[in-house]
Amino acid sequence: MRFEGLDLNLLIALDAILEERSVMAASRRLHLSQPAMSAAVGRLRRYFNDEIFTISQRKLVPTPLAQSLERPTRDILLRIRANLISPPKFDPASSERRFRLVVSDYASIVLMHAVMKRVYRAAPRVCLEILPFGDRVDDQLQRGEVDFVVIPDTNLIDGHPSQHLFADEFCCVAWSGSRQIGRSISLGRYLQLGHITAQLGPIHGLSFDERALVQLGYKRRIEVIAPNFTAMAAMVIGTDRIATMHRRLAVIFARNFPLKLLRAPVRIPAFREALQWPASFHLDPALVWLREIITDVASEVDRTPAAQMKVG
Repeated sequence: MRFEGLDLNLLIALDAILEERSVMAASRRLHLSQPAMSAAVGRLRRYFNDEIFTISQRKLVPTPLAQSLERPTRDILLRIRANLISPPKFDPASSERRFRLVVSDYASIVLMHAVMKRVYRAAPRVCLEILPFGDRVDDQLQRGEVDFVVIPDTNLIDGHPSQHLFADEFCCVAWSGSRQIGRSISLGRYLQLGHITAQLGPIHGLSFDERALVQLGYKRRIEVIAPNFTAMAAMVIGTDRIATMHRRLAVIFARNFPLKLLRAPVRIPAFREALQWPASFHLDPALVWLREIITDVASEVDRTPAAQMKVG
């Protein structure tokens, strides 16, 4: 099939080559012979009057033109798949679809636990695959490799729709048995203590509390960097260190761990979590269904006071 002289099958070949960075791997992916893929490359070069890629040190290097075509080509193919090829109907009761979501452990505990209950009541055969944040989230979203990303609204990825989920505040967490940390904490003492923080991946950069301190000209002593919030809370136990985290999460941890919660001695702006999904799959019936569940549960979270809890 041709569109203004371009064989649309060539877009599939171009997308595979640019993603695999290998003609041989692209031919295997598309179940084409090596000569057939080489012929497709030749036709692409003639149509665009460009080399498309060169070989440097045995590696395929896309030309500037090919690089500029990569994103729109992928977007076109995703839209065709989502709107023309994929089945238009979605039946939750019988579906065995696998949904892939990038979610921090914070949102997994505060939000997704309730989402899963709601999902499996209506769709007992679907699978929710929860993925950690990495350095490819924007690329995964663009390529449609993930269905949703639950992300702070300050880190939203350009070019994709989003929706507000809920807001949260911050408080301090300390071991309940610590004699060095009382029921309240001053700014001076806060800065003197050793801190435990979490590094959740390149997309997050500085944590919200760290950003607030830097903007105010304060510097704290970070002694431990945990891989996630759950580990951060556990590592406080048995020490005189302190951690600053989302209040909703801290309340849940305090019910299960020997922790005490204190007011943060510095004002940290409210944290707002958002949901984001690939623009190409905006109308996918299955994603619309799951999106409605997530946002409905999130609205319940948002209406609940960040805690009916005691903060010193």
